[in-house]
Amino acid sequence: MKKVSLNDLNHRIESNRKEANRQIAESRNGRRKRSKPRSKGEKEALDIISVKRWKKAEEEGLIKRLGNRKLYYDHRSSN
Repeated sequence: MKKVSLNDLNHRIESNRKEANRQIAESRNGRRKRSKPRSKGEKEALDIISVKRWKKAEEEGLIKRLGNRKLYYDHRSSN
């Protein structure tokens, strides 16, 4: 088995870091998943924003009832 010194290992890691990060970034599809859990205040703020956005869409007639438990939200017309 080949022995590798810690300094050699650190040098190899540093010399290949840019290329490795580039390959990882290229292979990633879409958005990055959020790794940090949201705080209570952030959750509450997002809930309030969502409810206001939904009520505004209702007022503008962008939400259509398709059945008892089915709704259609025409999100493209909201902007």
